[in-house]
Amino acid sequence: MHAPFTQDPPLMTEDMHEERLQAVEALGESFRFSAQLEKDILSSDMSAFKAANPDAVFEDFIRWHSPRDWENDDNMEKVESNTNAVVESTNDWPPRGKLSERMSEHGNSWRKIWNEAPPLPASEQKPLLDPNQEGEKVLHYLETLRPYELLGQMVSTAFKAAADTLNRTSFGGLKQLTTRIGQLYLTMAATLRCLQKNSLSVGTEDIEDLKRLCAIFGHVESLITLAASLHQKFLQAPRLSESIFNDYYNFYLPKMGTVSIGGDEKKDFDKKQEVRRQEREVVASMFTPPTVNQSWRKVLSMGNLLNGHEPTLREIIFSKRDHLSENYYASHAPRGYQQELETYRMYICGTSNDLSVALAVASCD
Repeated sequence: MHAPFTQDPPLMTEDMHEERLQAVEALGESFRFSAQLEKDILSSDMSAFKAANPDAVFEDFIRWHSPRDWENDDNMEKVESNTNAVVESTNDWPPRGKLSERMSEHGNSWRKIWNEAPPLPASEQKPLLDPNQEGEKVLHYLETLRPYELLGQMVSTAFKAAADTLNRTSFGGLKQLTTRIGQLYLTMAATLRCLQKNSLSVGTEDIEDLKRLCAIFGHVESLITLAASLHQKFLQAPRLSESIFNDYYNFYLPKMGTVSIGGDEKKDFDKKQEVRRQEREVVASMFTPPTVNQSWRKVLSMGNLLNGHEPTLREIIFSKRDHLSENYYASHAPRGYQQELETYRMYICGTSNDLSVALAVASCD
């Protein structure tokens, strides 16, 4: 026998799965074998097998496609030669055995499909998955989809995708976060179930549950962001990273609504952590000294040199004298004469090495 090239099984979409479950419920016990649900695939495999083995019979296909339905004959005897040497018979075709009970019973569906299947190789067969038909089903589904169902699917998908993104974040082996993420999935499953029914309205308990879910999601996201940052910065000092996060987690826990506190929730996190000797080098490497170029730019900058900040806006004033008469310096010049000044103000944005004029104003004082 020759093993044929067969078609790949088609993708099982959710709507196809639901259709088949409905068929099983409708037909009940008449669907004994899973092959009835896979008739198209089975017929395709039988056609390919017939094309590769023109003289094959149904039993040959069973031995290749479903070996557990072929029972070998245990009474196969070995022929002993005249020299008392035991050799196995070379005339072992056709194979000695029989079909299983379920394949031998009257009216077997597999045998019926075998008799109807034409000998065709996989390359000449009709594709098992019709893309046009499946596309038309999708369009029909979207055309008949109710707005609340579409909203429920979009919101649920968005929450699931965001939760999976957080779950894939590398934050070290922090058990608190692992537990929180697991609880987040359970909370999402329980809260988003209300989107499957058309009963949402402003002020209902379901809306409040969705708001609480958003708040919980924000808390978990903040904790994971901090944990991922600490894990990345202190790869060589995992104890320090875990200690800092544990302190912040205990500080942040009241804000998540798990315990009640009597103090001010808006106070800043100021817990200090002891840095051990072997961890000092890791901490020191986070504060690299400035280069020569950075030092000179800091000296030449026109900003706040005390704090090291560049100003967002600068005002540079240029002044010049107005045209005066030739006897300006004469002794008989009037005492009350006031010299006019023409002033140009330029408002500049940028650093000291990269200046761009934002606004220029000319005034006469």
